[in-house]
Amino acid sequence: MTKGRMAKYKIGDYVTGRNEEIFGKIVNVHLVEGQWFYRLHNREELYREDQLSPADEDAELAQKENVHIDYRFQFGDIVHVKGYGSDLFVVIGFRAEIWRYKNSAWEDLIYELSRLKDGEWLEASEEELVYIADEQKAKKFLLHPQLRNNPPQKPERKKDMADIDMLLDMYNDYKRLYELFGENTYRKKMKEVLKKLEAIVRHFQK
Repeated sequence: MTKGRMAKYKIGDYVTGRNEEIFGKIVNVHLVEGQWFYRLHNREELYREDQLSPADEDAELAQKENVHIDYRFQFGDIVHVKGYGSDLFVVIGFRAEIWRYKNSAWEDLIYELSRLKDGEWLEASEEELVYIADEQKAKKFLLHPQLRNNPPQKPERKKDMADIDMLLDMYNDYKRLYELFGENTYRKKMKEVLKKLEAIVRHFQK
């Protein structure tokens, strides 16, 4: 190379374009007739030094990130919300809130719900919800007037609601034990409780 001005960037530096959408890591540096040119990763063309500006690796990671999110609950699912007694809700929407900081990152899953008995709107996190029935069963569930208006006047209805309270408490207890000890016995118990809850839902539909 001829003597003269040193290259502004070196191999491994991240740069961005000033006049077009260019972003990448420098993989080659060339001096052509007194001008510095740079080749970027996954690009064939060369860029003059005055076409580029410094960037950083964090910016590249932010541009490339693809977040895959699995939603545990879907539209139309019937769920119970912690702290709401025997009230049941239907999932009407959901969203992900993505949080990114320099040294930490997480996603919050938020569900929008409608209470069966009066349509009251509520937001809750995934950890606050317990699955009761899927959309197919929920359609029949929502058409049942006793459930929509929640007037459990018959003794068997009152018993069903009490059973729901008891089973939800049991489910939460087994869930905490499973999270603490990781034993499959508690996971099986959780599934058994959910089956009993589904049986009550089917009984409501009669």
